[in-house]
Amino acid sequence: DLSALLKSGFSSRVRSLYSGTGGPDPLFQPIGGMMQIPLAFQKVIGERIKLGAEVRSVSQTEDAVQVTYRDTTTGEEHREIADYCVCCLPMSVLKEIDITLSSDMAAAVNETGQSTSAKMGLQMRRRFWEEDDGIFGGHLWSRSLQLGEFSYPSNDYFSEKGVLLGYYGNGNQANLSDKSVQGRLDHVLTQASKVHPQIRDEFESAYSVWWEKVPYSLGAYGRTPGLALREQLSKPDGRIYLGSAGTGTRPAWLEGAIQAAWRTVETLHDRAMKG
Repeated sequence: DLSALLKSGFSSRVRSLYSGTGGPDPLFQPIGGMMQIPLAFQKVIGERIKLGAEVRSVSQTEDAVQVTYRDTTTGEEHREIADYCVCCLPMSVLKEIDITLSSDMAAAVNETGQSTSAKMGLQMRRRFWEEDDGIFGGHLWSRSLQLGEFSYPSNDYFSEKGVLLGYYGNGNQANLSDKSVQGRLDHVLTQASKVHPQIRDEFESAYSVWWEKVPYSLGAYGRTPGLALREQLSKPDGRIYLGSAGTGTRPAWLEGAIQAAWRTVETLHDRAMKG
């Protein structure tokens, strides 16, 4: 019954229909997890990447940009001076540091919201959803459960163990944001056991990430900015360019980060070539 299906709220969970989060393009998953993408960059340009550098301030003049950072290992402060700066910090972090921006750009940065989304992974000793229930991939969602969106793995079918993924579009659902990892786990197991009674017996370990609690993230991703805001964020501001995914149409996706990077590199290249 299509009417009953729509009334259940199903249409709100068809993520490919969300503006800015889906479309006709194919989706790909890097083998070994999303971490493989930055690791691949490290293999190619590793000697140019400085880890453990906490940005404290970014200042600019008509001729140059200076970035001051703290070495998180030694505590010492250092400065780097360059012709331009491409800043890919999340907007939520950018708001907290001392940076020289025009009033229009500073207002645009402050206006950009940040998602409170969070995730939790639960490792099971056996893939009971496949063996007992015949579920292979896909998602579990219900208005009657405070479970967010529960995802089943779409890889390694029939293998011995598996990880179930809990996604919370609202990270503070059931006040989970302020609970301990154990408190979050107890909540998820209680809710999920209403669908899968086996889950407590098969549970082995868990890991949770509430990005708004992570110092260098302060949120999961930027909320999609409106056209006027996006146009402002995409402009160069003196010698500073904002190149994070939060400046584009798909801030929740790696694709958005890549699109923003290409746009920024092309704009900066054209400027540099003109002298």
